[in-house]
Amino acid sequence: MVEIAGNGGIDQAALTQFERNFMTLAQQKQSKLEASGVVRYLPTDGKYNTLPRIGKLELVEVNGRNPLKQYTDYSVDNRMLRKRRFTTSVLLDNKNDVNELIADPTSYIMEALIAAKNRSIDRVITSSAIGPVLVGSPNGPQEYLSAEDDGVATVDATSGVNYGTYTAVTEMFINKEIPMDMIERVKLLITGKENTALMNEDKFINNRYISARPVEKGVVNPAGVYDVILFAGSVNGGITVENPILPEETTIRHCLALAPESIAVSMELASLRVEQSSQHVNSKELTIDFWINGMRTEGARVIDVKTTI
Repeated sequence: MVEIAGNGGIDQAALTQFERNFMTLAQQKQSKLEASGVVRYLPTDGKYNTLPRIGKLELVEVNGRNPLKQYTDYSVDNRMLRKRRFTTSVLLDNKNDVNELIADPTSYIMEALIAAKNRSIDRVITSSAIGPVLVGSPNGPQEYLSAEDDGVATVDATSGVNYGTYTAVTEMFINKEIPMDMIERVKLLITGKENTALMNEDKFINNRYISARPVEKGVVNPAGVYDVILFAGSVNGGITVENPILPEETTIRHCLALAPESIAVSMELASLRVEQSSQHVNSKELTIDFWINGMRTEGARVIDVKTTI
């Protein structure tokens, strides 16, 4: 039998159905720390944002009648930050990238830009927790104060995260004079690897000690009194996360225990727009311009929990 060109069978008439929406790949879309209570927000205008602080005072015991007044001085210092700038632009050709595609990707790209902005918020907060902080006056001497010199304590959990890690964090907060009502609102920032370790701790999963049902959920939350916030993290010999939220070094990850208002942040979404390109033919540019920076408000409110990747 000879087939004549143009007289195809049923297969040539079969409909190929395209999904007319783009599927967004798995990613963190929202900031997990922006509304967690660990952030103190500063104004968005000005070259510098400042946070003046006053130290504590103690009473002096005196004896006898009509004692003299015991004068003492008070300490004041000032912390500063200058906003950093994050931006990216996507160039779309209206012929190739819009007209000829199954769907206009503009709105999907805008959503992706917003998600990237939200991850940047968390990344800035976590890096500020253990980074140097600028102290001094905008018009006077300034210096950077390291996390160690600022009183940030460290828990060494490189041999494994366990119940002892939790009690060590609590002990340090108590000894740093963090009030109990603040300790109960601490956020514990960990990754999947640390969650797996805690899921093997009897005191976090056994109903003799807790009222939650973590075995069913597969996650430990809370861990004791601490709310747990989970982020993606690298695993040695397995998963490697690009641009992780929690700071990572070659073999060390910095998980964090953050007390309320431990990080001061100033941020502003300066621009998120779609506009015609002035340099390209019938093309449009999608641009985000985001200004943000953060700093520790007090070293005592931050504990660096070092774990092994």
